[in-house]
Amino acid sequence: MIGRKQNLSVLILAAGLGTRMKSEKPKVLHELIGLPLIIHAITQAAIINPDKIIIVVGHKAGLVENTVKKYISVSNLKIKIEFVRQKLLKGSGRAVQESIFKFKNFRDIMIMCGDAPLLQSETIKKMHSLYKRKKYEGFVLTADLDSPGSYGRIKKSSAGLIEGIIEADGASNEVLSIKEINSGTYIFRVSRLIRALKNLKPKGSKKEYYLTDVVENINKIGSKVATFKTLNFDETRGINSHMDLAKAHKIIFKRKAEKLMASGVTLIDPDNTYIDERVKVGRGTIVYPGMTIQGKTVIGKNCKIGPSGVIQDCKIGDNVEIKLSCFLSLSEVKNSSIIGPFAHLRPESQIGPKAKVGNFTEIKKSKIGKGSKVSHLSYIGDTLMGENVNIGAGTITCNYDGVKKHKTIIKTGAFVGSNTNLVAPVTVGRKSLIGAGSTITKNIPDNKLALARAREVIKPLKKRK
Repeated sequence: MIGRKQNLSVLILAAGLGTRMKSEKPKVLHELIGLPLIIHAITQAAIINPDKIIIVVGHKAGLVENTVKKYISVSNLKIKIEFVRQKLLKGSGRAVQESIFKFKNFRDIMIMCGDAPLLQSETIKKMHSLYKRKKYEGFVLTADLDSPGSYGRIKKSSAGLIEGIIEADGASNEVLSIKEINSGTYIFRVSRLIRALKNLKPKGSKKEYYLTDVVENINKIGSKVATFKTLNFDETRGINSHMDLAKAHKIIFKRKAEKLMASGVTLIDPDNTYIDERVKVGRGTIVYPGMTIQGKTVIGKNCKIGPSGVIQDCKIGDNVEIKLSCFLSLSEVKNSSIIGPFAHLRPESQIGPKAKVGNFTEIKKSKIGKGSKVSHLSYIGDTLMGENVNIGAGTITCNYDGVKKHKTIIKTGAFVGSNTNLVAPVTVGRKSLIGAGSTITKNIPDNKLALARAREVIKPLKKRK
């Protein structure tokens, strides 16, 4: 029906300059566990399934917009996202004022900061649920802090409702003694918010419009605003400096470590293990110190991982061992395989099951079949390898001719001697044997012996003068 008000929108404030980051990059594009801060905000907002997410951009707006659009195009999010370019960078209140035309037809709106990535899904859902149950026109997410510093203080009535949010700058000692602080996350009835926004006045030496003033303005029109307090202040932390970013990483890694250990995963040294929130690890797996495990990695049961090394967006089966100092990216390691030490799996590699990739071996865009071994000092690229193949030390698949890549096929049961070059495109037949030191340029049929090296010549050694 034309003119019908939609239910819920989310407004994300992401227009700030972020001067304390001392960076040419917009603050909301700095990364936390591999994702820009603005993407964390979007995934938080998506938890309550809004009809639309509106993002207010300002500093380097085009760059922020392009980053968001690129992420949305490759993600599974089905939520509509629109942008508002803030024309007058005069505070959060001004940002919301300039966005009214985007959310005026919604009933409710949640307002979030684009630089507060530590909010947890349960907190957001509970706050939204409480708002829907209670007959208040707004909720402010708050937390208690022993030393609130520059945070805005929550001033309450005897009934426990918010009378106002008082900025620390210039506040009385009585106000500064308040421990409950404003997080910068709100949910309002849109009709009340719009009325309150119209009465905002510029304040301070910079003549900025403070969004916090809308709470007092809502009270003046006879409506009520309550608090939803999180018991964990860390959730409310914003990112304003590289020090803040480092603290946020520690908080996320600690959260993940606690969840994994509670689920039956052994972390030998949680303080020196860096596992992203999205990573899944099976029961009985042991993760040794120094491991960085990132992205959408899934690790099965009863594995041994590390020490030291990086695993990015990989699928690891059950009973797999990843030894010391390995780097794995966008690859799959199937059940009961062994990787390393000092091995490198580049994207689109598939190992096993029951295969081995050993010391100082690099695999790129290749399939290593069941029970096959590439134990040491080899490069295998663009290769399809069958089962129970043995690759000798120093073997190289020469997959690049200077113009394009070519495929090597090594069939089941083949044995490749040490220091062999396989010049692609080339096929090695089933149960064939290649003598050590060969350079193979032609296909080898099944069950054949291939030798491709110069005859050894021994001559008398002339004495040097």
